[in-house]
Amino acid sequence: MKKSVIALILLAVLIIIVSPGIVGKLAEDSVGENLNWAARESGELVVTTDGFNRSWFSSEGQHRIELAEGGLRTAMTALVGDGSYEQTPVLLINTRIDHGLIPVTSMSRKEGSLAPGLGSAVSTLSVELAANETIDLPGTIYSTVGLSGDLDSRYILEAGATAVDGGEVTWQPTTINVAAHPETGKVNFDGKLGAMTFGNEQQVVSIESLTFAGHQASTEYGFHVGDVDMSMGRMNINVGGMDAGGMQGLNIKASSSVNNGRADGSARFEMSGQTIPGFGDISIISDMNFGGLEAVALGAVSERLEGLASAADPATTMLTAEEEFKDLFAAGLHIGVNQFDVALPMGTVEMKMIIDIPVSDRAGFAWTSLLLNSVASLYLTVPEALVQLATSMNPQAGAIVGMGYLKKDGDAYIMDVDMKKGLLTINGAPVPIPLGAFQ
Repeated sequence: MKKSVIALILLAVLIIIVSPGIVGKLAEDSVGENLNWAARESGELVVTTDGFNRSWFSSEGQHRIELAEGGLRTAMTALVGDGSYEQTPVLLINTRIDHGLIPVTSMSRKEGSLAPGLGSAVSTLSVELAANETIDLPGTIYSTVGLSGDLDSRYILEAGATAVDGGEVTWQPTTINVAAHPETGKVNFDGKLGAMTFGNEQQVVSIESLTFAGHQASTEYGFHVGDVDMSMGRMNINVGGMDAGGMQGLNIKASSSVNNGRADGSARFEMSGQTIPGFGDISIISDMNFGGLEAVALGAVSERLEGLASAADPATTMLTAEEEFKDLFAAGLHIGVNQFDVALPMGTVEMKMIIDIPVSDRAGFAWTSLLLNSVASLYLTVPEALVQLATSMNPQAGAIVGMGYLKKDGDAYIMDVDMKKGLLTINGAPVPIPLGAFQ
């Protein structure tokens, strides 16, 4: 019995005293691996390590995150390229890792933990604007490196304020959680951003809290799938002490997945009370879904579209993607707009739409045959007051009514469109399809 107790004590001593030095390098490599994985996933970042000073129980070092060559870097260069700075901003992450299977030294700081793993880390952020100019960013990131290399991070920002360019930015407590699993390509995230205000004596913008949650995973097809749910409270804009517009709320919920080589997804967007001075409030609700997209073809199209940002001639690049788009449409797909409502002061515009494209022979695919085989419908309702306003502003808008494309129905105008087997009808009347334009 005594031998067993002694063995357990020795094992505990080995874990607490000996393991930190052994697993310290593993913890450092894991942090760097996670950052480089995130950079590869984004395709826009370059991560470099500025050395780690390692002792037996802890390590300290810095990672530099820069924008890679591409559209985002070009845009950022144009933004700061006014002669004030010679480089694009660089994000600096300064990290201390308390390593060991049981990181006992982490207990001397906030958010320390004895949870088993490769280490427990604390990171601070700053932005390097120039060689000798660095701005510290508020907030701290606390992370744990699991035994398998998974990284769980929590960004904590206490309430505070800071002066910026003659104004002030204030914020309430914020927490963001991210769990990254490089081996599986999965990321889980959630957070709550506290209320914020920013402005000066002339103008102040205030935003209520923002919450979000979701997960994402990479696929073998070159794009990501997952779920996201985000909600933002009221936003107000005040100019010279007077209300100058704002928004009551914003909600976004989206989901996507790949099953049996086909991509499916849905998205719902709700924006309420967008105030436009001199016009009134606008609210938008959009609910749509897609399905049956061939994943390989969708991945090829996604890759082409990502190249548009860095292309010297985006229009030409889009034209060169015709073959990829043909692959996508020939494989068939479904798009549905279940609801698209725009509430205006004079009434609500409502729209529903469905597009079904059947599978076709890729070898003989032509855009004209796509139109002849597709099934589509659209139903649009426009308030009478809005039609009258449009006609008064532009008399030519009345031609749409005169041609029968908008039909009076009570206190609204409707447009009922159907297309099947190459026959297009609007409000029951056949309309020729200019197939020559799609040759």
